Amino acid sequence: MNIEYDNEEIESFIKHGLAESQPYRKWKSNKELRVNLDKVMVILQRVENCDGLRCYKSLNYEPLKYDRKGRSSVRIGYKTKFRLEFEELDYGIKIKVIEISEHYGDK
Repeated sequence: MNIEYDNEEIESFIKHGLAESQPYRKWKSNKELRVNLDKVMVILQRVENCDGLRCYKSLNYEPLKYDRKGRSSVRIGYKTKFRLEFEELDYGIKIKVIEISEHYGDK
């Protein structure tokens, strides 16, 4: 699947682990998050479309509701509060990475 990034900050964080501003700066030292994020990105690149993500139960792929309607998310890591949120574009074969969030506001 082709991956398009919403901004340079998130692209730099995801591809290289570099970040200048919050919240990415505080997460760049989280080695577990970085390893798990790399695994998720490999899976996202391998699947043909977002329906292919349903095969990976550990990702817990889901379209979001309420104030985040129009976005989808996958879990970053098996036992983690972090989610990668994105918009599905062009028949589900491109995604636009939006943000990494702490699921349900967990801190």
